[in-house]
Amino acid sequence: MQFLKKLDQIVAAILKAVVVTCLVLIAVILLFRVIIRFTPINISLSWTDEVVEWCMAYMIFLTSALIMRDGGHFRVDLLQQKFEGTAFIRVLNFCITIFNTVFFAVFFYYAWDLFSKAQAPTIILRAPRQVPYASILIGGFLILVYCIRDMIAAFGELRRGGKS
Repeated sequence: MQFLKKLDQIVAAILKAVVVTCLVLIAVILLFRVIIRFTPINISLSWTDEVVEWCMAYMIFLTSALIMRDGGHFRVDLLQQKFEGTAFIRVLNFCITIFNTVFFAVFFYYAWDLFSKAQAPTIILRAPRQVPYASILIGGFLILVYCIRDMIAAFGELRRGGKS
């Protein structure tokens, strides 16, 4: 169990580093584009559109995985607060985690399908289209792993009856 916690911390640190790197890269590229626009320098910057698009995709999907890891995704908690500590909430949370797991399993399946069928190169950089599509695949996989973790935890809480 300690190994899994350490692995989770390492994965989270890597994800945070990649997300911050993407954010910085987007800021630098966009600042560079603004500066170039107001100078007489004539440089083709069409490639930056693709790089910014890829960075945005990686930021979105990897940050979603981090948010799922921490249980911070948006949720309506009216029922959670009203029926806190009851068997109803334990059953509801278990049903929600099952729904999430099924949804993200289907999401991952179609992400894999999209990734594996992507053969054409990107328009400007001529890179494999799988490079940007990998963000969907990686993010979906990590979210699915965290959903499975949450489902196991919810099942354990359901079996224990909410007792620690």
